[in-house]
Amino acid sequence: MHGNPLLTLLVQVGLILALSRAMGWLFARFHQPQVMGEMVAGIMLGPSLFGWLAPQAAATIFPADTVQSLNVLSQVGVIFFLFLIGLELDPKLLRNRGHAAVVISHVSIIAPFLLGAGLTLYLYTRLFNNAPHMRFTAVALFMGAAMSITAFPVLARILIERNLHKTKVGAVTITCAAVDDVTAWCMLAFVVAVARADGLRPALLTAALSAAYVAVMFFAVRPFLRRLEVVYGKHGRLSQSVMAVVFLLVLGSAFTTEMIGIHALFGAFLMGAIMPKGTEFVRTISEKLEDFTVVFLLPIFFAFTGLRTSVGLLNRPELWLDTGLIVLVACAGKFGGSAVAARACGLGWREACAIGTLMNTRGLMELVILNIGRDLGVITDAVFAMMVLMALVTTFLTTPLLHWVYTRSGAAEAPGQAPSGAFSVLIPVSLPRSGVPLMQLADLITGPGNPARRIFALYLRRPTEREAYRSGIEESEAESARAASEPLAPLLEEARTRGVAVETVSFVTRDVAADIASVARSRGVGIVLMGFHKPVIGSTILGGTVHKVLTATAADVAVLVDRGFHGARKVLVPYMGTEHDRFAIELARRLAKNAAAAVTVMHVVPPGRRPTDRPLDARGAVTRTFDEPGLAAGVTLRVIEDPSPVNAVLTSAKEFDLVIVGVGEEWGLESHLFGWKAERIARDCPTSLLVVRKQPGGNPPGEARSNSGGEKIGQPDRKEQPVGTA
Repeated sequence: MHGNPLLTLLVQVGLILALSRAMGWLFARFHQPQVMGEMVAGIMLGPSLFGWLAPQAAATIFPADTVQSLNVLSQVGVIFFLFLIGLELDPKLLRNRGHAAVVISHVSIIAPFLLGAGLTLYLYTRLFNNAPHMRFTAVALFMGAAMSITAFPVLARILIERNLHKTKVGAVTITCAAVDDVTAWCMLAFVVAVARADGLRPALLTAALSAAYVAVMFFAVRPFLRRLEVVYGKHGRLSQSVMAVVFLLVLGSAFTTEMIGIHALFGAFLMGAIMPKGTEFVRTISEKLEDFTVVFLLPIFFAFTGLRTSVGLLNRPELWLDTGLIVLVACAGKFGGSAVAARACGLGWREACAIGTLMNTRGLMELVILNIGRDLGVITDAVFAMMVLMALVTTFLTTPLLHWVYTRSGAAEAPGQAPSGAFSVLIPVSLPRSGVPLMQLADLITGPGNPARRIFALYLRRPTEREAYRSGIEESEAESARAASEPLAPLLEEARTRGVAVETVSFVTRDVAADIASVARSRGVGIVLMGFHKPVIGSTILGGTVHKVLTATAADVAVLVDRGFHGARKVLVPYMGTEHDRFAIELARRLAKNAAAAVTVMHVVPPGRRPTDRPLDARGAVTRTFDEPGLAAGVTLRVIEDPSPVNAVLTSAKEFDLVIVGVGEEWGLESHLFGWKAERIARDCPTSLLVVRKQPGGNPPGEARSNSGGEKIGQPDRKEQPVGTA
């Protein structure tokens, strides 16, 4: 590849993109922001890992004379990324702020700034030299600004994914983060001007030009942008000419601020900040830019940062102690300042610590500032590595600390548990077509006309990749409603037809099973009724997400394998004596009561069973369950001799509308995360199948009923074998 810069660049970019996507996916699986994985991927490609493990390969793929090409691409990427950040900034967050947001936002900037500047007093003689650009004033200002940053887009995505954006904690935090973002970039522009200025006259000139620039942007460029929006509205689409004008304005603004001396990134950010907000025009621009910027250009910036980060420079214990001190001061300033201010404003310690944890998120924004500082020459390579580690640590800690100090989520924002005596059902819906049969079955199980029942329809929306770097706060509620309307529409239409009241729940999630369990717990549901969808990996119907729901949910679970379910006139319940089989009989009793279903309980016994074999008391289970006037006549106990219980069920299933079978190895139905052998009873059953699992220690569904135990309330129809031995 040497001698051919294009080939070298293609290999570099290909490796960067592949590793960044892989690490982003991996970190997302561990409930970390995707950007965290991409940041780590960049560090891995530098001398800290790749160059350390395989120095020859690293020198071949990333020769020193080609790194400048990556630098140019990364700078272009960051310019457009800062434009996107400004584009996403909602001015409403900066206006009409409450008392708490005002106090917390100011303290969350002042405290880390003062601590960062104060830390410089200790570190200056140890880590900084007296080169012209490392004057104490410039270094102290830069360290304070670097400590003050909050990663607004990453923080906002965490709030939405944990469904905290509608809470007081979320509202206060996102407002403070927006204020911090604007303030930090203004502070950084000031720091850059101070670092670049050589005396009082250049500094005053830079300040005057900066003020003139801001005035032109607000009073000349901003009205022009509104005219562009009118052009977009007339054509109903974003033409290439309009997009070219937007690009030219971004580049022109960045060029102007770079020439003034306050850095190109400030110009890109301000250009985005003055764009019209909350319009389809801006949303379309954002969508056109995001994929290329986030997927292609930003990973190159992370890699370029990684190539400049050498953890090996921290080769003495005292340097690692200094790194720990930087992390400690960063957390004390941002977390401590925000939490104490929130507590002083009347919030509880739990809410205050949650705000502090979120405000301590630094993410990509910290790397942007650190690269500016390194380019300006106000920090050394060793300090750059220390600060990069600080950015990684503070970003990584956000999710686990937030889970520890503030476990509340949107799933737990319940209107209250079900009233005493009520029976409630939770229906998680993934595919629209599964909603109708699940609604029909839920109606029959809970009892038509029962005023005490509660049915919840749940749709969990996974965050899209393009949202990883966006705030999305303004759109979140509308997006959530739109996202839920299509999957839940058939279910809700069926509910209206049946006159059933359904409460809908919808939010963004990264862990479907955990949030299903959380909603079930917070709503106090008796049973989770869900559809079956073939797992991505494996063949078993009780694998993947279904397996996780079965193991994580405290409520009972029923999984419907729909093969044209339209009612439950005739129901078959295979019985082998397990608690899951008894639960299946209980659900069949509810169908008999609410839908006048004819229920057949089929007990399969091995041929030639001896009288001394342990009885499974099928008759007793049926008698106790159907111990209610009018129900006993509608149940039949069928005892069949067959060496294969599954064969017996499959042979009889075609006579029925619904088969209710309990989980268990007797029926070849076992819950595994990854199962490679499809369950035969589910695969070959000719009619709809409801696979049920009774959670250990759970109560039978439905209203409490008296039970007389041995009292005979009806004689089951014995067709194949006397019931007395069953």
